[in-house]
Amino acid sequence: MLSDDAVEIMRASLALAFPTASAEGLTRAAETLIRWGSEDVEDHLDQELIARMLLDLFQVAGVAPRDFRPVDEDWDADALREAAARYRTWSHSDGMAPLPFLPRPPDEPRGRRDPGSPFIPDDPDDPFGPGRR
Repeated sequence: MLSDDAVEIMRASLALAFPTASAEGLTRAAETLIRWGSEDVEDHLDQELIARMLLDLFQVAGVAPRDFRPVDEDWDADALREAAARYRTWSHSDGMAPLPFLPRPPDEPRGRRDPGSPFIPDDPDDPFGPGRR
């Protein structure tokens, strides 16, 4: 399949889910999804990463979460934000919030987990982080 054809198919699908997105936003989101597919990110997704990926797509497409049209009518944007991973395992695109990157698969998640608190991944760019001098 030609890459232009793949982008158009993805744009058409995204237009149904993101009805308020601009043509440019849909194209950016489609190209981003195709790139993530080529990175094999789907092989290691869990619920937290799926939530993060959806939030990243909202940002890339320039769509507010309230404008998302999910199949599940009980969908809750606030719950999505709370459930989203605070790191990503795919490449960063313009418009996404800066977050740490963890390589796939993260055999042993790096970071700190205090009892009763969410997982906080180490920032790979932090020269003073654990295990660094």
